[in-house]
Amino acid sequence: MTLQDEETAIDQEIVNELVGLVPQAWTQVVLEVKYSCDERGEGFEHSIYSPDGHRDFVEPSDAIYSATWDLQELFRKYGGSWTQVTYRVSIEDDGIGYKVNFELSG
Repeated sequence: MTLQDEETAIDQEIVNELVGLVPQAWTQVVLEVKYSCDERGEGFEHSIYSPDGHRDFVEPSDAIYSATWDLQELFRKYGGSWTQVTYRVSIEDDGIGYKVNFELSG
């Protein structure tokens, strides 16, 4: 298996969890995760918001926290790491679409 093959399962888990977390009125959702590592340890900062301007507060679930940790571990398995990942999800009547962008550490 490749990194991309293994990543797809984690991506799907994150996307499905996001869709379940947001209010039904939302047709788009963005998850931004920033990773940092310093002398105090490792940490993730999660932000979930609507690019359409909905103001509902959506807090990440334990499943989101766990999946983003798994995603970083997967990248490490293949010799890499990321500093930020952004999921852009569209929720339509005919299905769910998403795009994922990474900022890799270098």
